[in-house]
Amino acid sequence: MQRTIKLLLVLCALSWLSACAPTRYPPSYHAPKTVDSMLGEGGYIKTGNPYNIDGKTYYPLESGDQYDQTGIGSWYGKEFHGKKTANGEIYDMYALTAAHTVLPMPSMVLVTNLDNGKSIKVRINDRGPFVKNRLIDLSYSAAKALGYSEVGTARVRVQTLDANRNVPVSESSKPKVQEPVVLASVPVPVPVPVPVPADKPNQNQMKQAFVQVGAFSEKERAEGVLNDLQPSFDASHPPLRVEAATHVYRVRIGPFDLDKDAEVALERVRSHGYVEAMIIHD
Repeated sequence: MQRTIKLLLVLCALSWLSACAPTRYPPSYHAPKTVDSMLGEGGYIKTGNPYNIDGKTYYPLESGDQYDQTGIGSWYGKEFHGKKTANGEIYDMYALTAAHTVLPMPSMVLVTNLDNGKSIKVRINDRGPFVKNRLIDLSYSAAKALGYSEVGTARVRVQTLDANRNVPVSESSKPKVQEPVVLASVPVPVPVPVPVPADKPNQNQMKQAFVQVGAFSEKERAEGVLNDLQPSFDASHPPLRVEAATHVYRVRIGPFDLDKDAEVALERVRSHGYVEAMIIHD
């Protein structure tokens, strides 16, 4: 009986010590998150309507699914510490948060410093940065963790996180490919390249290029975007149109015969604030 009691006391002591052990991030940092659980005190869910800053219009995304972009990351600190963020929370420069121009609030994203390979997960709860060519504004602590708080900016990659698997959505949706196993004792045949006739077009050349401005759940919003861009494209350009797809309405320009023509149109679209526009082939 005494031996059993002693064993129980030892187990309790070990449990107490492990609970007190310091961790780099709290357990909630690694746990799956729902939208409501990601909100800070006073915060509310916000995707928002289009808004204009210094003559440029931004169109917040209704969903951050599949968001995967690279650009310049910056950070903001003391000047905004203690002030309200765009979704009603109080900005804390020592919390792992960030500002983004179009991602829903809140959103969890993985930010990777492409200059040193460091990564960190942050929560989007504010709007910005409104400086040309900047993609995301991190809190002071987040920038420090990525190693660029002293230099001010860095080249970064921003990926939305799968709330259940805690990995980037753009990667969680990819099927796993089984790597072939090659035995060292078995010679591996060298593939002989098959010559391709000079007049055979590649896959992209066989398909036509389009500029997809965005996909919207409401037809009225898609038509509003089309009407906003229409004056910038005269009759010499391929037409702008709204295409109905499953549960969404896509705003597209095209088709273009050459990718370089589509790239010119893409830059014009992005100059109007539609920074998520992209070239697709159909």
